[in-house]
Amino acid sequence: MGGEILTDGVLVLQPLVAADAEEWLAGEDQEQLRWFEAPRPAQLSDIQRFIAACQESWRKMGAHRHWAIRRVESEFLVGGVDLRDLGNGEVNLSYVVFPQFRRQGVARRASRLALNYATMSMGARTVVIKMLPENVSSKNLARSIGANYIGEEPSDAGKTFEVFKMSLPLA
Repeated sequence: MGGEILTDGVLVLQPLVAADAEEWLAGEDQEQLRWFEAPRPAQLSDIQRFIAACQESWRKMGAHRHWAIRRVESEFLVGGVDLRDLGNGEVNLSYVVFPQFRRQGVARRASRLALNYATMSMGARTVVIKMLPENVSSKNLARSIGANYIGEEPSDAGKTFEVFKMSLPLA
């Protein structure tokens, strides 16, 4: 499979495996589709391709590192956290938490684990976090880890992202 397992004693980040596909699909909701600007709900085959691409990137230690988020005491998939190497010491951070696990600090904890990994294993010195302006939860998370608003840029779907950046390592 490949990939690193990370933990802070509360959460475990593990690379996705093929067996996670149905549970990942079950976690999708309208809020997730909206914030990721998905053109349609995912199908199982979409998730299976995504997981295969994540595994391939881990095997090759490519630019994309994605983890499933679980609680230490549970096998349930609660979401995912994602890093993409942008070059020049920058990584893009994104995260998703499934509906029943939201607003419990999961994204913040998972982001901190992933960003510590980015610093230690990817040589990252800066993190970029992008979100649609209405995504108050993501803005709050970005600010809570120390990221600052730096401007706007077009999204892939023709909307506008607010862009936050922060120097690494985390304090």
